[in-house]
Amino acid sequence: MDFTFPKDKVLLNGTLKQHLILNNGKVSFEFIDIYKPLSNLIQIDNTDYYFTYLNSNGDNKGGNSIILKLFEAQNINIDDPVYDTPDLIIKIHKNRKKSYLNRPQQRFIKEIDALYKCKENNFENIIIIEHSGICKIFDNLNSKFDEYFYYTMEYAQFDLKSFIEVNHNMITIEEKVSLCIDLAKGLKELLALGFYHRDIKPDNIFMNADGKWKIGDLGLINDRNNNFQLDKIADNIGPKGWMTPESMNKYLTEGKGFNYKYHCDIDHQSDIFQLGKVFWYIIQHNAPIGTVKEIDFIIKKGQLYPIIKTMLNHSKSKRFKNIDEVIKLLKIEEH
Repeated sequence: MDFTFPKDKVLLNGTLKQHLILNNGKVSFEFIDIYKPLSNLIQIDNTDYYFTYLNSNGDNKGGNSIILKLFEAQNINIDDPVYDTPDLIIKIHKNRKKSYLNRPQQRFIKEIDALYKCKENNFENIIIIEHSGICKIFDNLNSKFDEYFYYTMEYAQFDLKSFIEVNHNMITIEEKVSLCIDLAKGLKELLALGFYHRDIKPDNIFMNADGKWKIGDLGLINDRNNNFQLDKIADNIGPKGWMTPESMNKYLTEGKGFNYKYHCDIDHQSDIFQLGKVFWYIIQHNAPIGTVKEIDFIIKKGQLYPIIKTMLNHSKSKRFKNIDEVIKLLKIEEH
Protein backbone atom coordinates (compact mmCIF):
# COMPACT_ATOMS: atom_id res chain seq x y z
CA MET A 1 0.00 0.00 0.00
CA ASP A 2 2.41 2.64 -1.24
CA PHE A 3 1.71 6.38 -1.39
CA THR A 4 3.44 9.70 -2.09
CA PHE A 5 3.55 12.83 0.04
CA PRO A 6 2.89 16.20 -1.64
CA LYS A 7 5.94 17.49 -3.43
CA ASP A 8 6.30 20.51 -1.16
CA LYS A 9 6.82 18.28 1.90
CA VAL A 10 10.42 17.38 2.71
CA LEU A 11 12.38 15.77 5.53
CA LEU A 12 14.56 18.18 7.48
CA ASN A 13 16.46 17.04 10.57
CA GLY A 14 14.09 14.14 11.00
CA THR A 15 10.91 16.25 10.81
CA LEU A 16 8.45 16.67 7.96
CA LYS A 17 8.54 20.30 6.86
CA GLN A 18 6.92 22.47 4.23
CA HIS A 19 9.32 23.60 1.50
CA LEU A 20 8.51 27.20 0.50
CA ILE A 21 10.00 29.52 -2.13
CA LEU A 22 9.60 33.11 -0.93
CA ASN A 23 8.89 36.17 -3.08
CA ASN A 24 12.58 37.09 -3.04
CA GLY A 25 13.46 33.67 -4.41
CA LYS A 26 14.91 32.36 -1.16
CA VAL A 27 13.99 28.94 0.17
CA SER A 28 12.30 28.49 3.53
CA PHE A 29 11.36 25.38 5.50
CA GLU A 30 8.35 25.82 7.78
CA PHE A 31 6.14 23.61 9.92
CA ILE A 32 3.24 22.23 7.93
CA ASP A 33 0.13 24.42 8.02
CA ILE A 34 -2.67 22.32 9.47
CA TYR A 35 -5.21 25.00 8.55
CA LYS A 36 -4.65 24.25 4.88
CA PRO A 37 -5.63 20.56 4.87
CA LEU A 38 -5.68 20.22 1.09
CA SER A 39 -1.92 20.80 1.08
CA ASN A 40 -1.52 17.92 3.56
CA LEU A 41 -3.38 15.23 1.67
CA ILE A 42 -2.26 11.64 1.08
CA GLN A 43 -4.08 8.52 -0.08
CA ILE A 44 -3.56 5.07 1.44
CA ASP A 45 -5.49 2.06 0.21
CA ASN A 46 -7.97 4.27 -1.71
CA THR A 47 -8.77 6.39 1.36
CA ASP A 48 -7.83 10.07 1.54
CA TYR A 49 -6.22 11.31 4.76
CA TYR A 50 -5.08 14.69 6.01
CA PHE A 51 -1.97 14.54 8.18
CA THR A 52 -0.84 16.64 11.13
CA TYR A 53 2.01 16.40 13.61
CA LEU A 54 1.71 14.11 16.60
CA ASN A 55 2.19 17.15 18.86
CA SER A 56 1.49 20.79 18.16
CA ASN A 57 5.21 21.65 18.40
CA GLY A 58 6.12 19.15 15.69
CA ASP A 59 7.80 16.78 18.15
CA ASN A 60 7.88 13.24 16.76
CA LYS A 61 8.53 11.27 19.95
CA GLY A 62 9.56 8.48 17.64
CA GLY A 63 13.31 7.86 17.88
CA ASN A 64 14.25 6.58 14.43
CA SER A 65 10.79 7.36 13.08
CA ILE A 66 8.52 10.20 12.07
CA ILE A 67 5.08 9.91 13.66
CA LEU A 68 2.02 11.74 12.33
CA LYS A 69 -1.71 11.76 12.93
CA LEU A 70 -4.02 10.79 10.08
CA PHE A 71 -7.62 12.01 9.69
CA GLU A 72 -10.01 10.66 7.08
CA ALA A 73 -10.57 13.55 4.68
CA GLN A 74 -14.32 12.99 4.48
CA ASN A 75 -14.63 13.93 8.16
CA ILE A 76 -12.73 17.24 7.97
CA ASN A 77 -14.25 20.57 6.93
CA ILE A 78 -11.52 22.10 4.79
CA ASP A 79 -12.86 25.64 5.37
CA ASP A 80 -12.80 25.29 9.14
CA PRO A 81 -10.71 22.22 9.98
CA VAL A 82 -11.11 20.75 13.44
CA TYR A 83 -8.77 17.88 14.25
CA ASP A 84 -10.30 15.85 17.03
CA THR A 85 -9.58 12.12 17.35
CA PRO A 86 -7.26 10.79 14.61
CA ASP A 87 -8.36 7.78 12.62
CA LEU A 88 -4.84 6.37 12.47
CA ILE A 89 -1.24 7.05 13.41
CA ILE A 90 1.48 6.69 10.78
CA LYS A 91 5.05 5.76 11.66
CA ILE A 92 7.70 6.40 8.98
CA HIS A 93 11.30 5.25 9.28
CA LYS A 94 13.65 8.21 8.93
CA ASN A 95 16.27 6.40 6.85
CA ARG A 96 15.56 6.40 3.14
CA LYS A 97 15.37 3.05 1.40
CA LYS A 98 18.49 1.99 -0.49
CA SER A 99 19.54 -1.15 -2.35
CA TYR A 100 20.49 -2.65 1.02
CA LEU A 101 18.76 -2.32 4.39
CA ASN A 102 20.68 -1.02 7.38
CA ARG A 103 20.10 -2.56 10.79
CA PRO A 104 17.52 0.00 12.02
CA GLN A 105 15.52 -0.60 8.83
CA GLN A 106 15.72 -4.34 9.32
CA ARG A 107 14.40 -3.90 12.85
CA PHE A 108 11.57 -1.76 11.47
CA ILE A 109 10.60 -4.48 8.98
CA LYS A 110 10.76 -7.06 11.76
CA GLU A 111 8.48 -4.88 13.89
CA ILE A 112 5.95 -4.71 11.04
CA ASP A 113 6.02 -8.48 10.56
CA ALA A 114 5.50 -9.06 14.29
CA LEU A 115 2.57 -6.63 14.42
CA TYR A 116 0.88 -8.41 11.52
CA LYS A 117 1.29 -11.75 13.25
CA CYS A 118 -0.27 -10.31 16.39
CA LYS A 119 -3.15 -8.92 14.33
CA GLU A 120 -3.71 -12.27 12.61
CA ASN A 121 -4.07 -13.82 16.06
CA ASN A 122 -6.58 -11.16 17.17
CA PHE A 123 -4.48 -10.23 20.19
CA GLU A 124 -6.28 -7.79 22.48
CA ASN A 125 -3.34 -6.18 24.25
CA ILE A 126 -0.96 -5.46 21.36
CA ILE A 127 -1.36 -2.32 19.26
CA ILE A 128 -3.13 -3.02 15.94
CA ILE A 129 -1.37 -2.39 12.63
CA GLU A 130 -3.52 -1.34 9.65
CA HIS A 131 -1.28 -0.69 6.62
CA SER A 132 2.37 -0.89 5.65
CA GLY A 133 4.51 -0.28 2.60
CA ILE A 134 6.63 2.42 1.00
CA CYS A 135 5.96 6.14 1.08
CA LYS A 136 7.74 8.65 -1.13
CA ILE A 137 9.02 12.00 0.15
CA PHE A 138 10.55 14.63 -2.11
CA ASP A 139 14.27 15.37 -1.86
CA ASN A 140 14.47 19.01 -2.94
CA LEU A 141 18.29 19.02 -3.03
CA ASN A 142 18.42 16.25 -5.64
CA SER A 143 15.01 16.93 -7.22
CA LYS A 144 13.74 13.40 -6.78
CA PHE A 145 11.47 11.34 -4.55
CA ASP A 146 13.09 9.08 -1.95
CA GLU A 147 11.41 5.96 -0.58
CA TYR A 148 10.81 5.24 3.12
CA PHE A 149 9.24 2.34 4.99
CA TYR A 150 6.07 3.08 6.93
CA TYR A 151 3.16 1.50 8.73
CA THR A 152 -0.09 2.80 10.19
CA MET A 153 -1.67 1.73 13.46
CA GLU A 154 -4.65 2.44 15.66
CA TYR A 155 -4.68 5.73 17.52
CA ALA A 156 -3.78 5.82 21.20
CA GLN A 157 -5.06 8.72 23.30
CA PHE A 158 -2.41 8.24 26.01
CA ASP A 159 0.88 6.57 26.62
CA LEU A 160 1.26 5.23 30.14
CA LYS A 161 3.67 7.96 31.23
CA SER A 162 1.40 10.84 30.21
CA PHE A 163 -1.66 9.02 31.60
CA ILE A 164 -0.05 8.58 35.03
CA GLU A 165 1.15 12.18 35.09
CA VAL A 166 -2.34 13.49 34.38
CA ASN A 167 -4.51 10.99 36.27
CA HIS A 168 -2.37 9.67 39.14
CA ASN A 169 -4.68 11.07 41.84
CA MET A 170 -7.78 9.51 40.29
CA ILE A 171 -6.67 5.91 39.69
CA THR A 172 -7.73 3.39 42.31
CA ILE A 173 -5.54 0.48 43.37
CA GLU A 174 -8.06 -1.89 41.78
CA GLU A 175 -7.75 -0.04 38.47
CA LYS A 176 -3.97 -0.14 38.70
CA VAL A 177 -4.01 -3.90 39.27
CA SER A 178 -6.39 -4.34 36.32
CA LEU A 179 -3.99 -2.32 34.17
CA CYS A 180 -1.10 -4.53 35.27
CA ILE A 181 -3.11 -7.63 34.31
CA ASP A 182 -3.80 -6.22 30.83
CA LEU A 183 -0.08 -5.60 30.28
CA ALA A 184 0.83 -9.06 31.54
CA LYS A 185 -1.69 -10.50 29.07
CA GLY A 186 -0.02 -8.53 26.29
CA LEU A 187 3.32 -10.04 27.27
CA LYS A 188 1.71 -13.48 27.24
CA GLU A 189 0.39 -12.83 23.73
CA LEU A 190 3.84 -11.92 22.46
CA LEU A 191 5.40 -14.97 24.08
CA ALA A 192 2.75 -17.20 22.48
CA LEU A 193 4.38 -16.30 19.15
CA GLY A 194 7.87 -16.72 20.55
CA PHE A 195 8.56 -12.98 20.74
CA TYR A 196 10.58 -11.09 23.33
CA HIS A 197 9.74 -7.37 23.44
CA ARG A 198 12.93 -6.14 25.21
CA ASP A 199 11.86 -2.47 25.22
CA ILE A 200 9.07 -2.35 27.79
CA LYS A 201 8.72 1.09 29.36
CA PRO A 202 5.84 3.50 30.07
CA ASP A 203 6.35 5.36 26.77
CA ASN A 204 5.71 2.12 24.82
CA ILE A 205 2.43 1.28 26.55
CA PHE A 206 -0.73 2.87 25.16
CA MET A 207 -4.40 3.38 25.88
CA ASN A 208 -6.39 3.19 22.65
CA ALA A 209 -9.51 5.22 21.82
CA ASP A 210 -11.70 2.60 23.53
CA GLY A 211 -9.76 2.80 26.79
CA LYS A 212 -7.96 -0.51 26.24
CA TRP A 213 -4.34 -0.76 27.40
CA LYS A 214 -1.92 -2.18 24.83
CA ILE A 215 1.78 -2.81 24.34
CA GLY A 216 3.33 -1.16 21.30
CA ASP A 217 6.62 -0.14 19.72
CA LEU A 218 8.10 -3.53 18.89
CA GLY A 219 11.26 -2.06 17.38
CA LEU A 220 13.62 -4.17 19.52
CA ILE A 221 11.60 -7.37 19.29
CA ASN A 222 13.42 -10.69 19.01
CA ASP A 223 12.14 -14.20 18.46
CA ARG A 224 12.79 -17.23 20.58
CA ASN A 225 14.23 -19.23 17.69
CA ASN A 226 16.63 -16.45 16.63
CA ASN A 227 15.69 -17.02 13.01
CA PHE A 228 16.56 -13.44 12.17
CA GLN A 229 19.25 -12.25 14.58
CA LEU A 230 20.12 -8.57 14.45
CA ASP A 231 21.92 -8.21 17.76
CA LYS A 232 25.67 -7.68 17.82
CA ILE A 233 28.19 -8.71 20.43
CA ALA A 234 28.00 -6.29 23.42
CA ASP A 235 24.99 -4.56 21.88
CA ASN A 236 23.14 -2.02 24.01
CA ILE A 237 19.61 -3.48 24.07
CA GLY A 238 16.81 -1.75 25.92
CA PRO A 239 15.71 1.65 27.20
CA LYS A 240 17.79 3.67 29.62
CA GLY A 241 16.40 3.44 33.13
CA TRP A 242 14.39 0.32 32.28
CA MET A 243 17.17 -2.04 31.23
CA THR A 244 17.44 -5.54 32.65
CA PRO A 245 20.52 -6.92 34.46
CA GLU A 246 21.21 -9.28 31.55
CA SER A 247 20.99 -6.49 28.95
CA MET A 248 23.49 -4.48 30.98
CA ASN A 249 25.68 -7.59 31.30
CA LYS A 250 25.54 -8.01 27.53
CA TYR A 251 26.63 -4.42 26.99
CA LEU A 252 29.43 -4.50 29.57
CA THR A 253 30.79 -8.05 29.45
CA GLU A 254 29.85 -9.94 26.30
CA GLY A 255 32.83 -10.84 24.14
CA LYS A 256 35.31 -9.24 26.57
CA GLY A 257 36.97 -12.50 27.60
CA PHE A 258 36.13 -12.32 31.29
CA ASN A 259 36.66 -15.55 33.22
CA TYR A 260 33.26 -15.36 34.90
CA LYS A 261 30.30 -16.16 32.66
CA TYR A 262 27.71 -13.42 33.08
CA HIS A 263 24.07 -13.87 32.12
CA CYS A 264 23.64 -12.01 28.82
CA ASP A 265 20.61 -13.73 27.27
CA ILE A 266 17.68 -11.33 26.93
CA ASP A 267 14.50 -13.43 26.88
CA HIS A 268 10.95 -13.69 28.29
CA GLN A 269 12.24 -13.42 31.87
CA SER A 270 13.90 -10.17 30.87
CA ASP A 271 10.50 -8.94 29.70
CA ILE A 272 9.07 -9.98 33.07
CA PHE A 273 11.77 -7.92 34.80
CA GLN A 274 11.00 -4.84 32.70
CA LEU A 275 7.29 -5.31 33.24
CA GLY A 276 7.95 -5.46 36.98
CA LYS A 277 9.58 -2.04 36.73
CA VAL A 278 6.52 -0.75 34.90
CA PHE A 279 4.23 -2.25 37.57
CA TRP A 280 6.23 -0.42 40.24
CA TYR A 281 5.81 2.79 38.24
CA ILE A 282 2.06 2.24 37.93
CA ILE A 283 1.72 1.77 41.70
CA GLN A 284 4.37 4.21 42.93
CA HIS A 285 4.72 6.72 40.04
CA ASN A 286 8.51 6.37 40.12
CA ALA A 287 11.07 3.81 38.93
CA PRO A 288 12.62 1.13 41.16
CA ILE A 289 16.35 1.84 41.20
CA GLY A 290 18.76 -0.42 43.06
CA THR A 291 17.47 -2.85 45.68
CA VAL A 292 13.73 -2.55 46.24
CA LYS A 293 12.50 -2.74 49.82
CA GLU A 294 9.03 -3.28 51.23
CA ILE A 295 9.37 -0.18 53.40
CA ASP A 296 9.45 1.89 50.18
CA PHE A 297 6.22 0.34 48.83
CA ILE A 298 3.09 2.39 49.50
CA ILE A 299 0.67 -0.57 49.53
CA LYS A 300 1.07 -2.19 52.93
CA LYS A 301 -1.43 -5.04 52.49
CA GLY A 302 -1.92 -7.88 50.05
CA GLN A 303 0.71 -9.52 47.86
CA LEU A 304 1.50 -6.80 45.33
CA TYR A 305 4.93 -6.11 46.75
CA PRO A 306 6.06 -9.79 46.79
CA ILE A 307 4.82 -10.17 43.19
CA ILE A 308 6.76 -7.16 41.93
CA LYS A 309 9.77 -7.97 44.09
CA THR A 310 9.99 -11.43 42.50
CA MET A 311 9.67 -9.94 39.01
CA LEU A 312 12.52 -7.56 39.81
CA ASN A 313 14.95 -10.13 41.14
CA HIS A 314 18.38 -9.64 39.57
CA SER A 315 18.81 -13.41 39.38
CA LYS A 316 16.74 -15.02 36.64
CA SER A 317 16.51 -18.22 38.64
CA LYS A 318 14.58 -16.33 41.33
CA ARG A 319 12.19 -14.53 38.97
CA PHE A 320 8.88 -15.96 37.78
CA LYS A 321 9.50 -18.55 35.09
CA ASN A 322 6.32 -17.70 33.20
CA ILE A 323 4.07 -14.67 32.91
CA ASP A 324 1.07 -16.92 33.66
CA GLU A 325 2.26 -17.05 37.27
CA VAL A 326 2.12 -13.26 37.44
CA ILE A 327 -1.35 -13.07 35.91
CA LYS A 328 -2.71 -15.69 38.32
CA LEU A 329 -1.40 -13.84 41.38
CA LEU A 330 -2.54 -10.42 40.14
CA LYS A 331 -6.07 -11.71 39.59
CA ILE A 332 -6.20 -12.67 43.27
CA GLU A 333 -5.16 -9.12 44.19
CA GLU A 334 -7.76 -7.64 41.83
CA HIS A 335 -10.66 -8.77 44.04
